[in-house]
Amino acid sequence: MAASNLHENHRARMQARVERDGLESLAEHEALEYLLYLSIPRMDTNELAHRLIEHFGDFCKVMEAEPEELAQVDGIGPKSAHLIATVMAYSRYYTLKKRVTRQSLRKAESAIAYVKPLFRGIQNEQLYLILLDDACRPMQDLRIAEGVPNRVTVDTRKLLRAVARTNSTCGILAHNHPSGLALPSEADRLTTYRIMEVTGQLGFTIIDHIIVAGEDACSMLMRGSLPEYRADGGVVQAASR
Repeated sequence: MAASNLHENHRARMQARVERDGLESLAEHEALEYLLYLSIPRMDTNELAHRLIEHFGDFCKVMEAEPEELAQVDGIGPKSAHLIATVMAYSRYYTLKKRVTRQSLRKAESAIAYVKPLFRGIQNEQLYLILLDDACRPMQDLRIAEGVPNRVTVDTRKLLRAVARTNSTCGILAHNHPSGLALPSEADRLTTYRIMEVTGQLGFTIIDHIIVAGEDACSMLMRGSLPEYRADGGVVQAASR
């Protein structure tokens, strides 16, 4: 009973502190401890929060971890793992819904701002094709591939079917480098050209490819590294915007 009262008093003090000073007043382990109150209502979560930080390295890495990875930490059950993963998913959902979706993405800065929320907290490499209307306004965010942290495989037939179902005539590719830099590799250029070949059959044009790594991002077109598709199979450098 005494231990239970101690935990209740500690939680009450933590709640009062958050209400008074906000979540930003908490240390990383305290923020996790506070979050875990929701899934572990009657136990001390301080030690568990410390274990999470020690296992993953910092608060952000804990929040970005997959449920299966979280479950490897002693004391984290399915409910707690699901809670942490859901918080991150809602954060990504919020940032996606805050985007300005009816503005033109002709400028690289606008395209980067639009695609970055797609990769918030994502640890595996994902590749999107942003389908645009004739005014370069986004119509659909089409995820066309997902893989391990440094490699994705594109199902070109599936991609072709997806593009054919829309009225879009151009688009922007976007993918993340979860463990690398926001710089295009030779593999990125090759993948871009292959997608240009496939979608070019439908008269569809890839106008840029954005690479995101954390808070950093770059436009392949602006860097002069975006290949240009030609029907004769040649590859030439595209001019910068």
